[in-house]
Amino acid sequence: MTDPQVQDIMTFPVKGARGQHPDALDIDPVVGINGDRRFAIKRKIDQPDIWATKVHFRVCMNTPQMAAEIPLFIGGSVGDAARDLDREWLRNVATTLGETEIATLDTKGAFNLVDTDPHQYGPTVSFLNLASVRALEAETGWTIDPERFRMNVWYDDGQPFSELVWADRFPGTREIQVGRLKLRVQDACERCLAIEANPASGLRDLPLLDAIERRLRKHGYAGSPHRGSFHVMGFLATPLSTATVTRGQTIRAL
Repeated sequence: MTDPQVQDIMTFPVKGARGQHPDALDIDPVVGINGDRRFAIKRKIDQPDIWATKVHFRVCMNTPQMAAEIPLFIGGSVGDAARDLDREWLRNVATTLGETEIATLDTKGAFNLVDTDPHQYGPTVSFLNLASVRALEAETGWTIDPERFRMNVWYDDGQPFSELVWADRFPGTREIQVGRLKLRVQDACERCLAIEANPASGLRDLPLLDAIERRLRKHGYAGSPHRGSFHVMGFLATPLSTATVTRGQTIRAL
């Protein structure tokens, strides 16, 4: 089989909000993807400015409206390591959420607010096999926007759920290479209610968790190696080197 290529790439500067399609992902083994999940909106004003699980933030899992929020930054709509969030945008988000005040966590690029503690397990880059999304569409008859899954690297190997062979233990030991970047597969990506929120509307409109479980049980999946979950789509990998990822690069197992 020919090694698949990167079809698209995304970053999500604000955890829970809509993402961006940059020209490249700038990756290092300390932080992961520079600028990805740099900011988050706190659920409590006094939440400490340290890594915490997603339940502490306004994300699609607990606040589906966030799925449709397009972040604005000082000086424009594109975020980078030097730009802060636009205060007017934050005020508008507060109004949408029915809050008089919201507070943000800004990691300032020291770490990313990924779901698995990066200080314990290392940073992660997330991978989505578009063949798996198509299989889920065929199973359900729904049109499913891949952005729902909020993954960084999209590829298509034509084999639904083949990626689960790579994510066969936690923490993983298999290594892959994307262009010049080497990564170690860390885990299957266990999903939550976030994927049921439509990025165009901010409404929960598709019961994707149940649909994924039905499809994976039919596939013969035994459950994720970390928690035995059947709500899995994609995988997470820890970068082992510094490199950039761009569209068209080849993904191969080592």
